[in-house]
Amino acid sequence: MRDIELKGMLSVPFLKKERFTGSCKKMRYMLCMEEGQIKATIYPGPYCFEMTPDEKKESEFFDASTDGLGMAVDWLNQMYREKYQ
Repeated sequence: MRDIELKGMLSVPFLKKERFTGSCKKMRYMLCMEEGQIKATIYPGPYCFEMTPDEKKESEFFDASTDGLGMAVDWLNQMYREKYQ
């Protein structure tokens, strides 16, 4: 089961220009490009990325491709199930 579904809402070209943030219940997340890769970061709510201490954030890197974006969304869902559900 996928709680986070971004298909059709997000693309690699978008991430090359802008970051994308969202939330799934108590978990917040951000997707952006860093060092030529997609960086997915999770952190607890209720605060925004900038106001959340770095030690509460967890990140993973993925290939800057459509498949990599799909893997990043899969990772977000896995982290939600493991840490926030």
